[in-house]
Amino acid sequence: MPGFNINGNGGQNGNTPSHTVEVRRKHRWFFETLGRGAGTWNQTELLMLQSASRPSFKFEEPEMHHNQEVVRFAGKQDWDPVTLVWYDGEQTPDISRGIYHWLETVVNMQSIQVAHPSNYKRQASLAVIDGTGQTNERWTMYGTWPSAVNWQELDYTSTDLLTCEATMRYDRAVRECVQAPGPRTIAPTCPN
Repeated sequence: MPGFNINGNGGQNGNTPSHTVEVRRKHRWFFETLGRGAGTWNQTELLMLQSASRPSFKFEEPEMHHNQEVVRFAGKQDWDPVTLVWYDGEQTPDISRGIYHWLETVVNMQSIQVAHPSNYKRQASLAVIDGTGQTNERWTMYGTWPSAVNWQELDYTSTDLLTCEATMRYDRAVRECVQAPGPRTIAPTCPN
């Protein structure tokens, strides 16, 4: 970005970011809560998370055709699933067992009976933090449940750490962010 550090104020006329701007980091996040049937994932289990994706949004795009042109409109909204990857601890917490328990809140694998959504759809809260540990972004995901689970492959030739992956569906996500300027408070929506 040309002029990013010119005069310490972000270049010409100060119209571009200053060299003191801090960018969010991929490793500064944690799940505050993650529902699992009648209970929640405990903090020890959540500490075993290796990675997670943030919510991702898209619109359907209904098309209207006329003559030589096509016009598109915002249609129904949809949220892409979030992928969670855990290190597969074999002692307490037994992550593989915990993920299987999460899956069984949706379907009983012995009887193949699917639970009512009120029994397995829960709320989750994902926090992104700054370098001082203060939350500067929070995603609340409503109606979360595991839609796919992958316990990963085994391989005699590898010394890699074993992980478990779960795909988490949700109905809707709401992003909260810190209001600026002023004291650090979480706002229901981001300022314009």
